[in-house]
Amino acid sequence: MTITALAAQGDGVADTTDGRRLFIPFTVPGDEIDVEIGPARGDGFEARVRAFVTKAPRGQAFCRHFEICGGCAVQHLTAAHYAEWKRGILLQALSRRGLTIEVLDLAVVPRDSRRRVTFQAERTEKGVVLGFAERRGHRIVDIDACPLLLPAINDLLPLLRDLAAAMLQKGERARLAVARTEGPDGGALDLVVERDREPDLAAREALADFARRSGAARISWRDGAGMVEPIAHLTPVAAEFGPAVVELPPGGFMQPTSAGEEILRNAILAGADGATRIAELYAGAGTFTFVLAKMCRVHAVDSHAALMRALSTGAGRSGLGGRVTTETRDLAGRPLLPGELKDIDTVIVDPPRAGALRQVEQIVLAPGVRRVVMVSCNPQTFARDVRVLVDGGFVPGPVLPVDQFPFSHHLECVAVLTRGG
Repeated sequence: MTITALAAQGDGVADTTDGRRLFIPFTVPGDEIDVEIGPARGDGFEARVRAFVTKAPRGQAFCRHFEICGGCAVQHLTAAHYAEWKRGILLQALSRRGLTIEVLDLAVVPRDSRRRVTFQAERTEKGVVLGFAERRGHRIVDIDACPLLLPAINDLLPLLRDLAAAMLQKGERARLAVARTEGPDGGALDLVVERDREPDLAAREALADFARRSGAARISWRDGAGMVEPIAHLTPVAAEFGPAVVELPPGGFMQPTSAGEEILRNAILAGADGATRIAELYAGAGTFTFVLAKMCRVHAVDSHAALMRALSTGAGRSGLGGRVTTETRDLAGRPLLPGELKDIDTVIVDPPRAGALRQVEQIVLAPGVRRVVMVSCNPQTFARDVRVLVDGGFVPGPVLPVDQFPFSHHLECVAVLTRGG
């Protein structure tokens, strides 16, 4: 077989003479290979390489866990192939919705800049394994460092391993969500632990020891129902969002990298330039709210009550309380209606991966809305929602792809859509 293209998840694609489409991991266009065909997958079949006949030029993987760990899919690509593949994910999603929109060059972030991550840990007969799930499997790949993470997070791995050893029984697993904020005091470490059992005395003592040794600002426990209990809160966990400082709730969302956050912020600001009244939907804790509030009044909406409280408090402390209003609301189940958007001329929409279909359907019916800035972490739902806006009379500008999740198939994007009177 000859690899002719790359699929959306990074596998090489080849077509057999009898019309079967094969998906073969860790190959690149131009590879000639002998393959073994496996189970059905999507519109084709999985396959694996038995032998390379000819290897096309490829990149050098920089992590020794590549091909085993499920975190990265394409470290074997050259820089040119990689950029083309990432843009192609977005182009293909748009094409499937019948959209022909300019896609700009890929905006990239530094490789070792990821500031939030969730590790998995398990205590086995041989000790603790700590890392990420293997490729298309459930076994945990034990790592000593991840080259995509901030060095400060990698430095925590020995302490996290000790923590897991102290609080887990054999065969038991836990999830350890680590975030490093960049606040006014140089940043803070925030840890949220999730385990099936409630925290017992041994777990609490282990967490207290971790806090002492790591200098963590806050440690919390999330139960199976998603409720979060603070275990230790030594100093505020604050983030700087433009002119405001916001104290984040445990596990509160923030962009995965500061560089990616800045790229998105600049694109949103440029897209909203000249707005007189903004509705910012899925606003989180205010990542973009406060820089927008310097432009005009902003109504920020999110379903997460703790994030809305943090945003509102941050607005008051920064002197922007009169320019920012907040509302806690599940926009997927109860979108803002046209009557509620009658005084809004610009809407910022930054939904989770499921997108904002019901909300954009209502935006189309709000004649006062002349501009929508769409931000998305899922090209497929982004294209679907943009299709609705285009059918409603909006004209899309170029789409900026932002590579906040390097070497994976995940991609952020942002675009501005406008309509006349």
